[in-house]
Amino acid sequence: MKSITVQIQPEKSPGIDLARLTELFTALAGRAELVQHHAFDSGTDGGADFNFTFGTRNAGELWRAIVDLIYQAPEHKTHMASASMAMCSGESGWYAYIQLFHRDPSVPVVSAPGI
Repeated sequence: MKSITVQIQPEKSPGIDLARLTELFTALAGRAELVQHHAFDSGTDGGADFNFTFGTRNAGELWRAIVDLIYQAPEHKTHMASASMAMCSGESGWYAYIQLFHRDPSVPVVSAPGI
């Protein structure tokens, strides 16, 4: 099973609607055909961050759903581009992860078919 984590650092994009994003991620967590388990947490590693993690057997399809619902939504697109990153980890955890999205466009990312 793979895990997809989206981390949001709200201070990087003032005005981001974290409550609405949490609602959308919660709705995704309820999609049993895509998500086997989930965990949402927060921390303060160099500033506030919020992590939305999903365990899945179909990482590509789940990532496409996240992109469609959140990253491409007009009300969230600019904020997510400025304040988020997304990673996919495999069975061995963070020792073998791929970057799906990063707020810094110079960071290389992998597209959905690559996961």
